[in-house]
Amino acid sequence: MGINMDYQTLKINHQSAVQRIQIYRPEANNSINSQLIQELLSALQAAEAEEAVKVVILEGLPDVFCTGMDFQEIADGKQVDQKMSSHGYYNILKQMSQCSKVIVSLVRGKVQAGGVGLVAASDIVIADETVTFVLSELLFGLLPACVLPFLIRRIGFQKAYRLALTTQEISASEAYNLGLIDEYGSNTNKLISQYVKRLKYLPSSGVRELKNYINQLWIIQAETQDLAVNKISSLLDDPTVQEKIKRFKNEGIFPWQA
Repeated sequence: MGINMDYQTLKINHQSAVQRIQIYRPEANNSINSQLIQELLSALQAAEAEEAVKVVILEGLPDVFCTGMDFQEIADGKQVDQKMSSHGYYNILKQMSQCSKVIVSLVRGKVQAGGVGLVAASDIVIADETVTFVLSELLFGLLPACVLPFLIRRIGFQKAYRLALTTQEISASEAYNLGLIDEYGSNTNKLISQYVKRLKYLPSSGVRELKNYINQLWIIQAETQDLAVNKISSLLDDPTVQEKIKRFKNEGIFPWQA
C-alpha cells in the first residue's frame, strides 16, 4: 500500500479504518521544514487514496505537537524557496479541509505558529490538559498569513485577530472556550475512540460532499492562497526579519530582548 512509504519526518500506523500520522522531528521541536511539508502532503494524499481509511489521526509528540516553521534553514543562510514552501504548507491545510477522510488532530504540549494552522484545518480536535497555543509570528515581524484563513473559519474573525495581535499563549480551557479544540481531558484515547466509533461508518463520499459544501459557504477562495503565500514570502525576504530570526536561533535572543 502507498501509505507504507518510508518517511523521515513522520511515523505512520495503520489500524482498521484509521490511519495515524505522527509528526516526528524530536530533534527540531517538531518544526516544519521543506521535507516535512512534502512528506505530510504525500501521506495525506496516500491516505485519501485508500478506500478502507475513514479517519486520519494527526498527532505530534507528547510534549510538542508542532512549533511551526523551522527557522534553522534561515539562520544557516540557506537559499530556501519560501514561496514554494508556503504553497506546500497551504496545500496541506487545503488537503485537510477538502479530503474525504475525517481529520482528527490529537494535540499535546506546545502548538505554535504553523502548528496552529494544522489544528485549525482539522475536522475534529482532541487535546490533553498540557496543550498550549500561541501565534508568535508578529514578534518576529511576520504574519500567520497561511494560518489565518483557516483559523478565522474555525473560531471567528475577532478571536483569530486577537490571537495574532497579542501573541498571547492560551491554555487548553481557553482554546476550548474559543472553539479551537472540540474536547480536552486526561484520557485522550477514550475521547478519540468515542468519535472514531461513529465516524468510521460515514460514507467518504458524504464527508467530501459536506466539506465541499462548507468550503463553498465560506470565503476561502483560490485567490486566498496566493494572497497568503505572497505575503509570508515577502516578509521572509525582509533582511530585518531574517536578522531577528537568526539572532533568535543562534543566540536565543527574542526580538524584544535585543
